Amino acid sequence: MLEQFFTYGYVLARLRSGALGGIVDDLAAHLGKRGHSQRVAQAYLCAAGHFSHWLDIKKICPNDVSETTLVSFLDGHLPRCRCRVPHGSPCHSRAALAYVLALLRAQGRATPAQPSEPLPLDHVLAAFQTYRQDTCGVAEATSRGNVWYVRRFLDSCFGNGEVDLRRVGPKELIGFVLEQTRKCSPGTAALMRTALRSFLRFAQLAGLCEGSLAAAVPRVAHWRRAHLPRGLSDEQLAALLASFDLNTTTGRRDYAMVSCMAGLGLRAGEVAALLLDDVDWRAGTLRVGRGKERRASVLPLPTRVGRALVGYLRHGRPQTDDGHMFVRHQLPWGQALSSGAVSAAVRLAFTRARLTVPFKGAHVLRHTAATRMVRAGASLKQVADVLRHRSLETTAIYAKVDLTTLAEIALPWPKVRS
Repeated sequence: MLEQFFTYGYVLARLRSGALGGIVDDLAAHLGKRGHSQRVAQAYLCAAGHFSHWLDIKKICPNDVSETTLVSFLDGHLPRCRCRVPHGSPCHSRAALAYVLALLRAQGRATPAQPSEPLPLDHVLAAFQTYRQDTCGVAEATSRGNVWYVRRFLDSCFGNGEVDLRRVGPKELIGFVLEQTRKCSPGTAALMRTALRSFLRFAQLAGLCEGSLAAAVPRVAHWRRAHLPRGLSDEQLAALLASFDLNTTTGRRDYAMVSCMAGLGLRAGEVAALLLDDVDWRAGTLRVGRGKERRASVLPLPTRVGRALVGYLRHGRPQTDDGHMFVRHQLPWGQALSSGAVSAAVRLAFTRARLTVPFKGAHVLRHTAATRMVRAGASLKQVADVLRHRSLETTAIYAKVDLTTLAEIALPWPKVRS
């Protein structure tokens, strides 16, 4: 019932008096049953009320609501909306209206779903990527990864032909996920499952499949914090930094990039995106631009990292009009590096240093920075601030490397006499 989410009588009256007044209580009950928080449920109900207000203005009967009606509201009305009724973000609106359409159809009041026509593969993937970036708000690199995973699934089902999700059922979904668990690590398989579920929810909203299809994707056995963080020891980090030839311009650049990753925990993409203006030399700070967290952060600049940057800027960086910190030293000369080029430089350094470690990617340096901070006495909150984690749950894995503190709280092991 609406009363569990709203206490003001005028809000209840407004929601119940619109075109969708007959289902708003059912929608509230459905949101409560699914376990949505009060804040999210209120946003969904406000979005449904906004849609109901628009239906009244357009004189559209709920019996005539279909996917086309939702598209007209979301893509045609919302971008230039001047309504005075409360409404949530476009992300909340899309999710809320998917619930509204499902409830209307369950009650036999809306236009039944029409069988979708097969669509070209690239067209479907392009629409999915736009949905992930514009509606879900994920970073561009994350959305590209989601599209890559989904392409593997669609290729296994349709090859290079047109996409017709009416031919996909639980058998195909379960078989694909099981096959990936044999080929990939548990972490990669879990990411693939997440991308696939997101795609099927998008396909449901676009009218390409039934809503129950996303629930058929099986879980992947992947226990968080089952392993220690993949960090380097002090000796291994010293060997890695010593592998760079500081007599060459490329060596100074790569040494500075690795110093940023090992000293500040920056990701490869964040290093590639650094600008010259991001460094405040007087204040001794470095601004990390909008990356995976979708917001800028200011970090203290360690002396060793600052010296590495100064050495590259004075004696290694070529003259160029590009404002990025790290640029190419080969054709196309002076252009910004990609995140792939940064990762490649790290892998080459591991090869030169001849380090026998299980993982030799750029992300190992981020784990190394966090591990060194914990061992130096930093709290998990301080580590989370430097790594820019939104939740301490993400940073909790690094508590396992603080062996001194863990030894203090460990229970004595009982002696067994044979």
